[in-house]
Amino acid sequence: MKIFKSSPLEIFIVWLIFPVMLYLSAVIIPSGLSANIKQGLADLIVFLVAYLFNHFWLHQRINWFNPSKILAQLSTALPTIIFVGYSSVAMFYVDDMSFKFDVILMSILVGLAEEFCFRGLLIPLFLRQFKGNAYRAVIGSSVLFGLMHLINLRSISFGYVSIQVIFAISFGLLLGAIYVKTNNLLLVVALHMLKDVFPLLSPSTLREAARMEFSVSALIVCIIWLILTVIIARKQTKGLIVN
Repeated sequence: MKIFKSSPLEIFIVWLIFPVMLYLSAVIIPSGLSANIKQGLADLIVFLVAYLFNHFWLHQRINWFNPSKILAQLSTALPTIIFVGYSSVAMFYVDDMSFKFDVILMSILVGLAEEFCFRGLLIPLFLRQFKGNAYRAVIGSSVLFGLMHLINLRSISFGYVSIQVIFAISFGLLLGAIYVKTNNLLLVVALHMLKDVFPLLSPSTLREAARMEFSVSALIVCIIWLILTVIIARKQTKGLIVN
């Protein structure tokens, strides 16, 4: 039996799972492991805690895979597929990109944990809160997905984290719209993983990313991208009420 029955409280608890478990994982996971393995294990812990929380408390149905109308699903996902492909294609021209099993495993676990929480769990909770309005549910889950990146303030400047937050909201809008339209969580997990993995396979790209700082031009680009993704998500979910 649930002690708390209010959907806003459930939403807050699901959102809180991420920062709390990531902090606890830093204490639990042995320090001798590589950074990629530690990150992957941390996200695995997040996923397991969220999964158990759903199993014993929320009882939300997770639409892991939808085998019907695959072409229609891919059509819905096309803007995101184009974006992921465009942002990743340059990596194939980087000299030091190479296959790294730990990076690929970490990317899969990060995508699994984040999509399970923010699309699989939070979107149904927001649907209940907003009386089935898919667009509002996608907006709500995406904003919380963006705010989750504030945990990076422990190592990155506020200016650069603010850009990460805006970008994460934008990407979340695309993924959320796909999930409510396709009922296929594995599709958004795959897209999330593909977006993350390619830059991580290049040490030079990682070094450049570590030196990145806040810039007004980057902020403007992210705001424009946010506006575009709002339009795309709005168009894809227009009139969609999920019972």
